[in-house]
This record gives sequence, C-alpha cells and structure tokens, in this order.
Amino acid sequence: METIEVRLRFLTYSRIKGIVLPSHLCRDWGFKNKQRIAFSHGQITVHGIIIEDKKQKSGNLVKVTSPLKEALSIPHTGTINLKNEDGTIRVGPSIGIVTTGIRDGGRAPIGPRSGFFQKLLKAQKGKGVYYFIFSPNDVDWSTNRVYGWFLRSTNKGQYVWKRFWTAMPDVLYDRVPSRAAERLESVKDFKFRVANERHVPMFNLGFFDKWGVHQRLYPMPEINEFIPETHVSPTLPLLTSMLEKHTMVYLKPKDGSLGYGILKIKQLSKGYRLSYHSSAGNITRRFQKLSKLYQHVFQTRRSSNYLIQQGIDLCTYSNRPLDFRVHLHKNLENSWVVSCIAAKVAGSGSVTTHVRTGGMVIPGSELLETLFPGQHDALEERVSDASIRLANAIEFAYGTNLGELGLDIGIDKKGNVWMFEANSKPGRSIFKHSRLKRADEMSRSLLVDYSRYLANF
Repeated sequence: METIEVRLRFLTYSRIKGIVLPSHLCRDWGFKNKQRIAFSHGQITVHGIIIEDKKQKSGNLVKVTSPLKEALSIPHTGTINLKNEDGTIRVGPSIGIVTTGIRDGGRAPIGPRSGFFQKLLKAQKGKGVYYFIFSPNDVDWSTNRVYGWFLRSTNKGQYVWKRFWTAMPDVLYDRVPSRAAERLESVKDFKFRVANERHVPMFNLGFFDKWGVHQRLYPMPEINEFIPETHVSPTLPLLTSMLEKHTMVYLKPKDGSLGYGILKIKQLSKGYRLSYHSSAGNITRRFQKLSKLYQHVFQTRRSSNYLIQQGIDLCTYSNRPLDFRVHLHKNLENSWVVSCIAAKVAGSGSVTTHVRTGGMVIPGSELLETLFPGQHDALEERVSDASIRLANAIEFAYGTNLGELGLDIGIDKKGNVWMFEANSKPGRSIFKHSRLKRADEMSRSLLVDYSRYLANF
C-alpha cells in the first residue's frame, strides 16, 4: 500500500484520540471524517478517529492529538512516513539499534562509542524515520515500550542527544559490541523475547566464527573457488601436510577479530619462518624443525581454539602484501550492493594488513589502477561480483536477515579472488580515509534503506 512522507505536528489541546489528515489524503485513502480506525507505531496498535482538515486542500501537514501521541508513544515531531496498510495507518518506520554500555550522560550516552553511533544516526536525514539506540535494559515489556536515545538537530545546525519513551520498533539492528556482551543474561533474554514473543525482524544477529563460516560455504560449488583450504584444531601432521601443499599457512583464532593472534608460517629452503604480532611489535623467528615451531606456538595456546588456513601469494604494493575490505549492504529492494572497496596494505614485517599493526588504507580503485593499469576496471568488477555472490551464499547458509557484511578479500598474483573472513559486525575504520567519505555516507544510508525494507515501509 502507499507510503507518503508528511510533516508531523502534535495537537496539545485536543482530548480526542485521533489524527488530523488533509482532505486530499482522506479522499485518496478512502477515509471519512470521524471514522474510527486502527493506528500503529512500531509494535503498538491502538484505535482512534480520523479528523478531516477541510481547510488543507493540498500539502502534507498531519497533526496527532496528545492522547494518540501518548498511546502510540510517538517520540517527536518532524518529517516522517505514513502508510495506509489494509485500513490501518502506520506511523514510522521505527528503527532501533540495540547495543550495550549505555549510560545516563546526555553528551556521550554510549561513552567512547557515542561518536560511532552519532554518525550512524545522522543517516536518518531526509529519510522520514524514527532512528534511535537503546540497550536491553531499556525495555518495558509490559507496555511494549523502549527508553531510547535519539539524535536531534538544533536550530543552530548542531546535534544533541535526547531521550524519549517510544514504541518497540518495527525493525532492530544488532550492534551488541562483543562476544562477551552477547553472553550477558540481559542480552540473551532480550533476543529470546524478540524472536519468540514479539517477532520483530532483527538483522545481523550475533557474530560469525571463522570455522562456522567455512563449514557452511566450502561445500557450496557456486562460491567454493573463493574459499581457501581451512581446517580446525591443527595437529603437527596436519601442519606438515598443509605446508607441503601450500608452502605457507596461517594459524588463526576461531573467534578472533582485528587480526589478534594470527600467526604466519612459511616453509623455507632450509627450515621454517614464524611471524606474528605481539605487544612488543612484529616478531619473526626461524626454526630448523617444524616440531619445535609447533611446540613453541602451542605451548601457551590451545590448538582446538585455532584454524589452519592455506596461505595465498597475494599481490603486493611496495613489496608489502595487501588485501581488500569490501563493505556490502542490502538496499531498499533487498539486493546486495557494494558500498566500498578499500585496499589494506600490510605494515613492514606485519603478518596482517590491519591498521593497528602498521597497515595503511588506500581506496581500492586507486590501488588497482596503480598496480594493474588497463585491467583495474575488470579486476574491480571481479572483486565486486565475487563479493556479492559470497554475500548471497552467506545469507542463504545462515538463514537469517543480513543487512551488511564486511568481507576480507585477497587477489593473488594470478588474479584469482579469495575470501579470508566474513564479518557480521564490520568495523568502519576504513571510512576514516578522506577519499572514502562518500562511501561512508552511502554505507550508513543503506542501513536505513534496508531497515525500511524489513519494516515494510
């Protein structure tokens, strides 16, 4: 049914539970003056009456009376969407970002992460949505309401945090920040209730683990070519056979992130080289015997917590390996699109391309043009196509709503594309690059668009 963007105002003096609609909207939607209908906002539905504004022949000013505002828990005025859905007028959409670590401070209600969420919420501009953040502890299940933080603009063009009671939203975006936070009883209880009692669509639920992703994707013939050989719980015989086959392997924590704990093992003409990053910096050690290397690595680590992955001979920039972070989003039509391709070049002596270990970020198109003049457009298209195929496969394999993905993609010296990791809570550090500002804006805007799709707005 039709959705229309309106300017919403509150009628504070009226005791009637209703909404004032322009004459042309009443006519278009087939409503009569004083007709009793259902209204909904988020997960709250109440009944009230239509009040026809016969003076307003055109325009899109809509007024909500105070009793209806309170009943629906509408947080504030401004540009919003109305939808006539089978005779019910929906106000929204309402999009809630659930996270943890929220406190009472109005200037920085999520502490150091306040700037991150402020940038996310700024994407609501011009979209006509209610967009807010809250924690599982901010829910009143008895009334289906949430005490959420909203980002509001002032007359001076600045932004301030405001807290309002509002309805449990139409759709939820999971930004619980860590696996430790996932294990909190409040988080587990919230997600159980949302799935089993409220049935609110929620996207990017939880975290991926590397082995789980590999198990689901490796058997799929349509994307198998992009997946490096990987095994769990590496033994010395397995390490030996993998090095005989590939000459280079990586050991990765199953549940790791940001490159922490990754080790690189290279077979040399005589002996083996082990490289990794520690608090002391980038470390390189040589071993004559693989058994001694294995003993050194797993003296303080559990092999059951690690994966062993085929090493790829990546293309290089200034003799340093590089890979690509591909940021993907679902759009308003529920289709995957690439919002950003950023090249990550490893720091000197680093095992990984992460910025924290000395790596640097370069816009992907610029780097590909530098390394592959005349072929860069075709290579960029190949990376985008592979990433979209992988995103579709991941979504199918997990059977859950995914609105964004961060894929770590490599190109080897033969031009083959490989996927090393998939992230359901991708960081946004690549967008700090000055020439990726538009990609940042597109990425944040697409999060709102996909939320509108899930909310059926």
